[in-house]
Amino acid sequence: MTDRTSQLTNLLPRRAIRALRREYFLRLVTVALALGVVAVVIHGVLLVPSYLYARTEAAREQADLDRINASSSSAEEKAIAAQVSSVKADIAYLGRLGTAATASGAVKAVLAVPHPGITLSGFTFTAPTSQKGSQASMTVSGTASTRDALRQYAGALGQLPYVSNADLPISAYAKDSAIPFTITLTGTLKP
Repeated sequence: MTDRTSQLTNLLPRRAIRALRREYFLRLVTVALALGVVAVVIHGVLLVPSYLYARTEAAREQADLDRINASSSSAEEKAIAAQVSSVKADIAYLGRLGTAATASGAVKAVLAVPHPGITLSGFTFTAPTSQKGSQASMTVSGTASTRDALRQYAGALGQLPYVSNADLPISAYAKDSAIPFTITLTGTLKP
């Protein structure tokens, strides 16, 4: 027996054979696309219950979370939260005090500066604030016997390494003797 396909003869012209093949592939692509669309629609329909279930579960969980948050924000918990916040602020303040200048240290350092002819009568000290770059300030009040003694004392205070500015108003030089003055010192004031 011989192979029958090799014995078959196609009597169609080449153009008709190409048209027949084109039509065959067109039908094949159409059927494949139709099956793909049907598969996508079926899968989409089958996913709808899962989507609805997930959405209702998410809504239920959100409602539970809202209920828990509402019940946990009682008056006692608010008071405790306020106390905790206050304690945290105090801890932060006390932590800054360890590195900040102290009034006693600043007054001791100012008193260590030689002051012949100067009588000191008052000190005020302002610690630096919590803002970055903030400096401490201190005012030194007293009476100078002469203008030259006051000038030398103000210059000596301005030369201290922990003082960035020693401000003495020009009006302090109005009198010749027994001159009342107030010098404002700014800087770290931490000897």
